[in-house]
Amino acid sequence: MNSEVESFIAGFKKKALDALISFNGELWQSRVWEHITPASSGPQQAECSYRHEVAVSRGQVFEKATVSEIALNWPKASKALVDLQLAGASEPVRVLVLQIEIFPLSPLLPMGHFNIERFYAGKNKLTANMDVFPAATPEEDLDSLRKQMAGVAEKYGKDQWTLSRGLAEQYTMEGWPQPLAARAGFQLKMVSLEENFSIARDGAEAFFNGYMEMVAKLKGQPGSTADEEAKNEMQAHWLEYLLMKDGAVRMGRERGHPFEALRWMGLPPAIHY
Repeated sequence: MNSEVESFIAGFKKKALDALISFNGELWQSRVWEHITPASSGPQQAECSYRHEVAVSRGQVFEKATVSEIALNWPKASKALVDLQLAGASEPVRVLVLQIEIFPLSPLLPMGHFNIERFYAGKNKLTANMDVFPAATPEEDLDSLRKQMAGVAEKYGKDQWTLSRGLAEQYTMEGWPQPLAARAGFQLKMVSLEENFSIARDGAEAFFNGYMEMVAKLKGQPGSTADEEAKNEMQAHWLEYLLMKDGAVRMGRERGHPFEALRWMGLPPAIHY
């Protein structure tokens, strides 16, 4: 199963790069960060190595689009992972993540957010988040994506609106008028990989294909000044979420992960307050 997941992630990474390049052209930069975090003298932090690759594009359709692959390895689980009951005290932990962030130039196109994570510590776990964060996207286009994702959910005896509830709960903060998430995708959070890989795989394919269809339809349509203001507010909220709430960013900073890598991977290209 692990080899199947790794093969899927490699293939999906190529698919995403090819699709984004088809709209933005060959305007790509790529960087890799590799690091070993030594174990601290106390019990809280165990030795961890990581490799973080980020490819970034800026062009006429996507103001910024990134495809990132992260591999994390703990020879022995940290106390934090043990306390969260994610691993036994002597178990090695391996994490593989593919994350895609898309910031379109047009305010009519929503920001695209996708990640899939394979977590192994004795047992395989899976986490997946896929949704769009709209500014001025027509509701009919959001509904079209929801219907496509509903078809995937129904294939596995599940309900798309139920699977998307966690997205609205996660991507929000106090004081915001509404969550960032449109609930057009779905979320799987630390579930059994063996039991849920098929729905995650099919959901990822449907979500990305549906999003690219939306891009092809709306990329050339102009937005109003109000639409641009809505886009700016959405991206400002995404920055607030990353820097003040996102657990993965906080964990990376606590363990010395270069902020430049996090900036390349997920921060919006431009906002103003």
